[in-house]
Amino acid sequence: MAESAWMYPPSLALAILATILYGIVFLWLTHQTLIKHRAWFFVCVVLGAAIEVAGYAIRCYSIKNQSNIGAFATTLSLIVLAPVFVAAGNYLLISRLIRAVLSFSETGHRVLGMPGRLITRVFVGFDIVSFLVQCAGSGVASSTEWAGNTARIGVFILIGGLSLQAVAFLFFLSIFSRFHYLATRKGQAAAHAPVGWEKVVRAVYVSSFCILIRCIYRVAEFAEGVDGYAFRHEWMFWIFEAVPMLIAIGIFCFYHPSAYLGRDGAKSRIVGKTGYSGDSEASAVELGRSRRSRK
Repeated sequence: MAESAWMYPPSLALAILATILYGIVFLWLTHQTLIKHRAWFFVCVVLGAAIEVAGYAIRCYSIKNQSNIGAFATTLSLIVLAPVFVAAGNYLLISRLIRAVLSFSETGHRVLGMPGRLITRVFVGFDIVSFLVQCAGSGVASSTEWAGNTARIGVFILIGGLSLQAVAFLFFLSIFSRFHYLATRKGQAAAHAPVGWEKVVRAVYVSSFCILIRCIYRVAEFAEGVDGYAFRHEWMFWIFEAVPMLIAIGIFCFYHPSAYLGRDGAKSRIVGKTGYSGDSEASAVELGRSRRSRK
């Protein structure tokens, strides 16, 4: 009998269940992002969900063909890389929330002295570097089917990429917490902040913490190596990888950013006697004109 590529007896039932659940989340999020809201800026999260579905579908195939090392390497690589795209979605939201929620006159749309747009660019830059490093590490490791000295080098590179992602998320959460403090502080939030923006904030917190938990788990797993506890016990994969990432993506099905911030992710709504709804700064100007015209 051919030797199995897996370090433990993998559960086919759980792999099928994960494929179905991720598939539902992917279809739901695709409908909301591409059809209902046409929120093109959020496509990166949809792509991350699609990669997760592919990763778990191939996991099912790999479990049925455990001697196929190529399938094992592919499912491992896809599931490791998918969260990078979900992280990018969180990074893209902070600048949109800053512009839509914070009062420009009070904050200048800055958090810790940094403009919202710059914050997003910095963290998306970190995400791209992290993605490239993880791709490089995964590519090197999978080139020898995750075995041998070359695979160990690839794993070290992969750990570097995952560590960078975890550190970036810690910084991101600290800056995001500062934004949340300013937004809830009296006088800092704009009077015309979109209704329901707090729900988007909660969604970003949930998604970000889940990704951070998953990153810490992966760093510990690869640092231990194939002989470590995490690599040889399947329950840790489901608890610290599959479930957190399902929540990290699924939360946006219930609180899709464009449902509150508008199609471009930064739309504010002023709905009052004027019945006007529009962009943050333009809305303030229009509201002022409307009030003057009534005098």
